[in-house]
Amino acid sequence: MAIPSFDLIDVIRTIQKKKRFIILITAVAMALGGVFLAIKKKKYKAEARFLVNNPHYGDRNTLFRSYETRYVDFFGGDDELDKVTALANSDTVQDRIIRNCQFQVIYKQDINDGKGHATLMGIFEKGFNLKRSEYKDLQVSFTAYDPKVAADVANMTVKVLEETYRHYYTTMKQNMSSSITIKVKQLDSAIASLTDTLANMREKYGIYSIISPSRQGIINGDAKGGKGSGRAIEELQNIESIKDQLVTDRSHYISNLNEFSVSENESMDYLKLITRAVPPSSTTGPSILLVMMITGFLGLFFSILFVLVMAYFNKLNAVLR
Repeated sequence: MAIPSFDLIDVIRTIQKKKRFIILITAVAMALGGVFLAIKKKKYKAEARFLVNNPHYGDRNTLFRSYETRYVDFFGGDDELDKVTALANSDTVQDRIIRNCQFQVIYKQDINDGKGHATLMGIFEKGFNLKRSEYKDLQVSFTAYDPKVAADVANMTVKVLEETYRHYYTTMKQNMSSSITIKVKQLDSAIASLTDTLANMREKYGIYSIISPSRQGIINGDAKGGKGSGRAIEELQNIESIKDQLVTDRSHYISNLNEFSVSENESMDYLKLITRAVPPSSTTGPSILLVMMITGFLGLFFSILFVLVMAYFNKLNAVLR
């Protein structure tokens, strides 16, 4: 049995014969696409843009450098942008954002329940987007059914990111300051103890001259005393040298403590908002013209395909009979 041919001429004739059906299906598809877009709940997208400052610029080694002048860029590089991106995608930051924006009230979920919290996190991740532009700024956007919610979430994201990113650096500096403060208190106690010891020895032996070997300008023969003052002078020198070193260390620690207190100041911004998100006036997503074009093309394609398949099977059945 010979297989019936179905060439280009047959295809064109079949399309011409069924053109009304094809046009009808195409028009119905376009109408359905327009109706679907009309009844679909509108979504709004708000976007905020910000720059990442270089955290090393506000470091104590940069603010109080005295032995070299090294250039430090104001703006953060790729490493800083990667760190901010990692923080934005972390559960800790996203949880703070949804709590600060009252997602549990907006989407009517129990944020303290595991299932409800997971639902809110899923809603946030679905509407959240963070991307980097070619100008080394970051663009954060959020899509929601309410334009004000979209803008509030975008702005809150920048605020929480700035606080988290700054806290990462200031916490380390505060821990260093706390460690130095504890050491200064220990030095104060040791210096006070040595001061009492030296005062008692000077009163006992009547030696009031500066005799510490660590101090400059001492005059030979200036120290006087009675019997046993020789050993007393040696002991005074030993204790004075220890005390002088402790006093020097204490002043050095206090100087570092003051520098850390400046660099850990929370008035320093680590992110700079350059475009604040505002409630959008237009919806996001494809326009009605684009939707109708896409659905019209799909309707045209599948209607032609259906007509050609049916025509071929009809021709094949005619041969078999």
